[in-house]
Amino acid sequence: MAALAAPAVAADLTAPAPYVVPAAPVILPANYNAVSTVNAKFDIAGGYEWGDKFSNHALGKISGAIAFPIGPEFGVQIDASAAATRGDWVGALGGHAFWRNPSIGLLGIYADGFTTQVPRGSLNVARLGVEGEYYFDRFRLSGIAGVESGDRTKSRAFVDALASWYVQDDLRLYAGYSNTFAGSQGRAGLEYQLPPSSGWGNFALFGEGRIGEHGYASVLGGVRVYFGESKSLWRRHREDDPEIWSNENYAAASQAVSGGTFDKKKKNNKPTCTKADRPCKPE
Repeated sequence: MAALAAPAVAADLTAPAPYVVPAAPVILPANYNAVSTVNAKFDIAGGYEWGDKFSNHALGKISGAIAFPIGPEFGVQIDASAAATRGDWVGALGGHAFWRNPSIGLLGIYADGFTTQVPRGSLNVARLGVEGEYYFDRFRLSGIAGVESGDRTKSRAFVDALASWYVQDDLRLYAGYSNTFAGSQGRAGLEYQLPPSSGWGNFALFGEGRIGEHGYASVLGGVRVYFGESKSLWRRHREDDPEIWSNENYAAASQAVSGGTFDKKKKNNKPTCTKADRPCKPE
């Protein structure tokens, strides 16, 4: 039996091993990081603003942001903006913490706050909510929603949404809608990044118009500078920095003033007289 089995064992040892098809490799999208690398942007713009309760006037605005990767799938961004409007300044500061896959979308937490002068005093408002983006081919849907509260406004829900269409890699058309303590407001605009062959590939030109309740409207145009890797506008908005949502606060404040929201004097329930020989009533 051993003699008969030996040739069979030898045949098994010399026979070639059967071919096994290797497993397909897992390929992640290029630049899978939530933020491709540390990057920043800065813009400056000017325009005009109209309102029912304030005189028509010139408008100026600056804003900037810096974004950092936190591991491969998470990122943070800090942004700030300031606007000269209605003869006063509006200053705002915002922060983002988010997860993102550049081939799918973004989900995170957002917070900001702003301060300005309005009729009969100052206005300070803070917002906290969720932020999201969804990417589909050359379209991008982005927005924030949450709760806002201020020293002269009631706590309420707010929403700000934006739809972008990248007609070309470096040309974006967009339209948006917001509903805040100031009411509803719509906006539309475009952004065009200059071609790299011009030597100004990190510069973009933009313009937008707004219209809202209470007779509010504005037009604005300016230039934006991107700091970081040279890439198309389409890629920047998926791989680098989210929207600077704190930019929207100046328009909300102006729209509220246009509607006369802060024209009424605050009620004072404390007595203003102390003499006992006459009635003493609150103001």
